[in-house]
Amino acid sequence: MKRTLALLCPLLLAACGASDTEDLREWTIQKSQGLRGQIEPLPQAQVYQPFAYNAFDLPDPFNAAKLQMGKKQNMANAPDFKRPREALENYDLDKLKMVGLLKRNGVTYALIRTPESSVYRVQPGNFIGPNFGQVKRITETELTLSETVEDLNGEWVQRETSMYLDEQGQK
Repeated sequence: MKRTLALLCPLLLAACGASDTEDLREWTIQKSQGLRGQIEPLPQAQVYQPFAYNAFDLPDPFNAAKLQMGKKQNMANAPDFKRPREALENYDLDKLKMVGLLKRNGVTYALIRTPESSVYRVQPGNFIGPNFGQVKRITETELTLSETVEDLNGEWVQRETSMYLDEQGQK
């Protein structure tokens, strides 16, 4: 039985062979006739033209005196670094909360709570936050600051920021 099976297997495999592939070969030959790929020619390389630097009579952009003059103009908007810092300038603005309002002798104060739960009163002119934020205006729901920050060019610019009354903090 094993011998017969061993002889029949190669015969069956040979019968399944090459008879069906002839029409496939003819079709591929027929379809590939006349096909010829075309490659575009390479572009002409441009001749190198050297650049003649003729700016020897122009001012040097790296001159230290010119840089110092630019720094002096920038310092016109710079904050006062010699001014003594106030206690609330040690905290980031997102750590501080405006928790109330106080009016005394015609002056409006905002009550500011620190992360340690200390409460400070501030009035227009006081400084808050690390960016030299000066209190400009206090309303019943908002404290407006003018911060002095250095931009990417190294210039000092003013930007306005607000703190809003934290009504959950009024317990």
